Amino acid sequence: MGGGRTTLVDNREIDRRTDKITQEVIAIRRAIHENPELGFEEHETAARVAKLLTEQGIPFQTGIGGTGVVGMIEGVAPGPTVAIRADMDALPMDEESGVPFASNTPGKMHACGHDAHTAIALGAAMVLVGMRNQLKGRVKLIFQPAEELLVGAEAMIKDGVLENPNIDFALGYHNLPSMAAGKVGYHGDVTYASADAFDITLRGVSGHGAHPHMAVDVITAAAYFITELQTVVSREISPVHPAVVSIGKIVGGTARNILPDTLSLEGTVRTLDPQARVQVEEAMRRLLEGFKTGMRIGYKLDYRNGVPVMRNDPKVLASVAKSARDILGDDAVIELTEYSMASEDFAYFTERVPSVHLRIGSKIDGLDTAAHRSNYDCNELAIPTGIRVLVRSALDLLGSNS
Repeated sequence: MGGGRTTLVDNREIDRRTDKITQEVIAIRRAIHENPELGFEEHETAARVAKLLTEQGIPFQTGIGGTGVVGMIEGVAPGPTVAIRADMDALPMDEESGVPFASNTPGKMHACGHDAHTAIALGAAMVLVGMRNQLKGRVKLIFQPAEELLVGAEAMIKDGVLENPNIDFALGYHNLPSMAAGKVGYHGDVTYASADAFDITLRGVSGHGAHPHMAVDVITAAAYFITELQTVVSREISPVHPAVVSIGKIVGGTARNILPDTLSLEGTVRTLDPQARVQVEEAMRRLLEGFKTGMRIGYKLDYRNGVPVMRNDPKVLASVAKSARDILGDDAVIELTEYSMASEDFAYFTERVPSVHLRIGSKIDGLDTAAHRSNYDCNELAIPTGIRVLVRSALDLLGSNS
């Protein structure tokens, strides 16, 4: 890891270059926001990324992991490779933000800020390519699809994104609507939880709502099952090992007076402890077997292990935290005491490469919002803040000032 640190002149150059491009990069963010694309459908976004990389003279590859784009900035001297990863996909929901650049596509919205993430990485690329003569090594720019599906990172890894050349360090980030804009945060160890997905089909016997004794009521069984499932967390998992089991989708029935044959449930399991992860799955299977006997239902369970727990590498974190304080000032860099039970597929990078994931403040004063909410918006001060921190961190990890 590079041992050299920043001089004031270097910071001034980063600030000057960032200030020069900020409005252009914000315009890119707004254009992406107007045209949201779901996971593995990010064709227009990828084309926009490729266009800017072409204009900057940065060689790139497309179609990595489906719709991913990978650019490469080569330094003037040999050295390690640091990756900057940005996710590009939107969410399947209608936008109610009221901003003038709101989504043009019904049912699709950048409600998690991936438009800003893409813009930040593009801005960092523009600054770094202008400082290429100071780079020892190279910067690999990873524009990833399908983070919201938690499968895009793995798809890019399968397509060799960690190789040719091998990545020595990786930088990821996500905006944080509850943190003041202009600040960045980090977790000392765990950042995000693991995430598993499950689909359950319950099978009963259909019948008239007036004659439930002649049917096997799958809806009532589902209601009891959902309630019982929550006791797994409260009564079977140690209180010091956080776990969250959530049912996000229920589909069943065709009319108010018909008890249906089948009902489907879709949900997620999030944990920080490997044993708790196993316990939840085992308990779910046991409960379903019990309901098969007790309430006469049949079932089919599709349980899929997903992304692992995401942790920051301590050595890389020490470097990046110092870089952030160098460029932003001590008061603007915050160690976060509460990890998130959300999940992020950047975890597939962190389990293979020494990595750090940062939170970038994006709070808009007076706006009560959060990620995945229909009124979500991002304070665009997060964009130049992210650019400054990523550029400073990359230079320092590469030892470009030693």
